Amino acid sequence: MMTLVLLLSCVGHLLIAFPAPGSVYVASVIIGFSFSAQLSLLFAIISELFGLKYYSTLFNCGQLASPLGSYILNVKVTGMLYDREALKELAKSGRDRSSVNELICLRSQCYRLAFSILAVVTFFGAVVSLILVVRTREFYKGDIYKKFRDEAEDS
Repeated sequence: MMTLVLLLSCVGHLLIAFPAPGSVYVASVIIGFSFSAQLSLLFAIISELFGLKYYSTLFNCGQLASPLGSYILNVKVTGMLYDREALKELAKSGRDRSSVNELICLRSQCYRLAFSILAVVTFFGAVVSLILVVRTREFYKGDIYKKFRDEAEDS
């Protein structure tokens, strides 16, 4: 399920990177749905794979992944690429950085590379998720809660 959600998110990023009329609205809905589904599935996956003994610690590590990834991809990658495109647009108009207060880019090209990178990162996450599915297939064929019931009975 996580693989499908990540692939859906990848489609949303590509709809923004290569826009068509009205595609940004559709992409916003897709990405919003995907983000909430990812968070919901992440904590179910953590509890199933690692159990509940250290769930609070693993829960917080899962929570930390979202803002950390957002900061790196939004501020460092997307911000840098936007500034570079805005400087290109400024140079085409014959001005330099010292002549303006803010860098403004008004073309669809401004975010194309950034959202393409986000789509590639999301696709990589989908591939990793698919590998996890293949590797845990035997685990899910059996009684996945047997181990946890045995631990509870021993305590």
